[in-house]
Amino acid sequence: MANKVRVALIGCGQIAKHLHVPDYSFCPEAEIVALCDLIPSKAKALAERWAPNAKIYTDYRKMLDEVKPDAVTVALPNYLHAPVTIAALEAGCHVNVEKPMACSVAEADKMIATAKRCKRLLNVNQSQRRFPPHVKAKEVIDSGILGKILHVTAMFGHEGPEFWSPTGKWFFRRKEARFGAMADLGVHKADLVRYLTGKEVAEISAFFERLEKKNTDVEDNFVSCLKFTDGTVGTLCASWTLKGMDANYTILHCANGTLRIGEIPGKPLVANLVNPGCEIVFDVPAAVTNNDETWGLDVGGAFVRAILGLEKPYCPGEDGKKSLEIILAAEKAALTKRTVRLKH
Repeated sequence: MANKVRVALIGCGQIAKHLHVPDYSFCPEAEIVALCDLIPSKAKALAERWAPNAKIYTDYRKMLDEVKPDAVTVALPNYLHAPVTIAALEAGCHVNVEKPMACSVAEADKMIATAKRCKRLLNVNQSQRRFPPHVKAKEVIDSGILGKILHVTAMFGHEGPEFWSPTGKWFFRRKEARFGAMADLGVHKADLVRYLTGKEVAEISAFFERLEKKNTDVEDNFVSCLKFTDGTVGTLCASWTLKGMDANYTILHCANGTLRIGEIPGKPLVANLVNPGCEIVFDVPAAVTNNDETWGLDVGGAFVRAILGLEKPYCPGEDGKKSLEIILAAEKAALTKRTVRLKH
């Protein structure tokens, strides 16, 4: 196409390397025009691999002023999500910001209000919505074959971000990350459970602990119990201390059977039905892993197509705020040792 959406990346770490930059490069409607990172070698390496014509910056404000991109992805430490997103929106850019979208509800509200005032799209990269097994699971749930959802189990865990992003020391500093495992992993499942079930969390109780990552001030394990507005119950857990395996699964126990997502190795999506009594193993691609050079989730393409009005945003700012509210409520419940109610 003659007029492509001119996109820029602010933050060139692991998530940009494996997800955002490749996705944009594979999108026929997009052109990567700039890459920005405080460590210029990171930006240069991505440019050499995916976008040789992209300009390299270490100052995102200078980049916004000089390049004037149509859209940006903000892939920075969590505490920078809100201020950089707001600056980009006010510079006239559409923004896809990494999760969690902010460190407080007040920040999220300001981001959403700025996007509306500037008439720009604000999307939150809750990327698990784009995983092929989750896309198929949503179709299965919406078909009604499983009946009413009664109980939800969601778990996301691995050995820790130091094995995924060796230079990402910010993950372990509360001032920069806001949470530990819950912001890194739990917010993914908080969003996914809402997305798959269409339900809102009404009440939450929780515990968290720092069991292994001693030289940090964030939690490495988080367990929460959820009650939804319709009475459905469930659990949401995140961990940085899993040994010998990763965990990235969601299980929905329903009136007519159980849907198991990512729980069984080699079988990314399985339904066990009561009537008729059978097991259905769905033919979908396996969940992606951090060992792949690219993940192929097309988040960049989906964002660009939403800008062009070709499809709906996969996670608008308002949805990103709701997943943030869940993990903030879980933290409050753990700290106060009381059940916290969410307002809707």
